[in-house]
Order: sequence, then C-alpha cells, then structure tokens
Amino acid sequence: MDSDTYIVLAILVFILVSLLAYVLSVILYGEKKNERVERQGGSLLLSKRLMHFGIWVLTPVVGGLYRCSVFPNTVTTSSIFFAALSGFCISVGALGFASLFAILAGVTDVLDGMLARKIGKTDNSGIVYDSLVDRYVDFFLLAGCTVFFRESILSLLLCLLALHGSFMISYTTAKAEAMVLDIPRGAMKRTERYVYLLVGLMLTVFPVTWPKFLGLAMSPLFVAIFLIAVLANWSAVIRFRALFLKAKCS
Repeated sequence: MDSDTYIVLAILVFILVSLLAYVLSVILYGEKKNERVERQGGSLLLSKRLMHFGIWVLTPVVGGLYRCSVFPNTVTTSSIFFAALSGFCISVGALGFASLFAILAGVTDVLDGMLARKIGKTDNSGIVYDSLVDRYVDFFLLAGCTVFFRESILSLLLCLLALHGSFMISYTTAKAEAMVLDIPRGAMKRTERYVYLLVGLMLTVFPVTWPKFLGLAMSPLFVAIFLIAVLANWSAVIRFRALFLKAKCS
C-alpha cells in the first residue's frame, strides 16, 4: 500500500473510533442535540444525527482553541490554506493527502462559527468573511477535480457543472436571505456536498478496478462529482423557481 492508502485508512479508523465513542456517550448520557443543527435540519443524504456526531467530535477542539485565545477569523483563514493544498493534491492525484487537507479545511470551516459563538463574537463582518472563504474553498476543491479529470471531456464538464451548482445554491440562499423570503433548502447543501466529495476522494484511493460506463471509470470520486453536478443544479432550479414566485407575489 502507498502513503495515500495509509492516510485514508488512518482517517477511517479515527472516524470509526470516534463513532463508537459517540454511541457509547449517547447510551450513557443521552444525545446532546445542537440547536443550530436542529434549526437548519438535515436532508435525505445527510441526517441530523450525523451532523450532531460531527459537532460532538469538534466540541473539545473548540474548547482548546478558546483556551489558547485563537480568533475565529484566524481559523476561517486557515480553511483557505488547507483547501488550496487539497485542491493541488487532487490535481496531481495524491488523493490521500487531498482527503486529509480537505478534512482540515472542512473542520476549520465549522470550527470558526462554533468558536465565534462560544466567545460571543458573531458579528456581520465575520459572517461575510466566512461566506467569502467558503466560496474559495469550494472553488479550490472542485478546480482540483477539474484538473484531475482533464483527460475526459465529460468528466471535466461534470466538474464545471458541480462548481456552477455549488455557487448557484449559495447565491439563491443569499438572495432569499436578503429579500427575507423562505425558500426550499433542497438537496446538496454545502455540508452535504462537502461530505460526498470527501467520501469520493477517500474511497477512490483504494486500488480497485472500477466498472466503466461510456468508457469512464465509475470511481467514487466520479460518482460524487456526478451527484453534486446533477442534484446541486436541480436544487438550484427549485430554489430559483420558489424565489421567483415568492418575489413576484410580494
């Protein structure tokens, strides 16, 4: 096995051990539900229970950052750095390292908000900065996938569609919030897209002969990109339609 495979195996072992610890904690002390997760809700592809698990894992890290007097914007900025490293690793085929850096980018993206709420510094400037960084993180990861799949026109187009769908979902959300309109959240919210892309990255590392369709290897990363491209754009269309109709009636 190469270094990429060892990295992914270590990540999977950590997730499994953390999941077992979480289940034991729920059995002994009950499930502690996060208000933000309950308010935003889960989806068909990413349940609230999994999101509660992620918050539970990161809570001790937030406590450590708080004791070290780390600023939320510093954590937010580090997300761009890790995403850029992940995108580069994807582009050169180092998917194990890409998975590790993608996890760090995703973790820091969640940590900044949790830390800001813990220290009571949730102002509009931080929200705007976090939103800006999120767009760059999305771009770096999907741009890396675009370069990785550059030899296949269809795969490359799917990567571009996934990038477009990701941005359109974010745009419709921001537009609805600015107009104070409630629209369907749909599938492939940012956390959902991130998890599926990460799973695709990690599983593609393993030396398996993937089945082919139209000459394309159906690797987990390709499947993840396909799902994001289709479902994100479909969700964006549904959001735009709801936004248009509500704006027309208001």
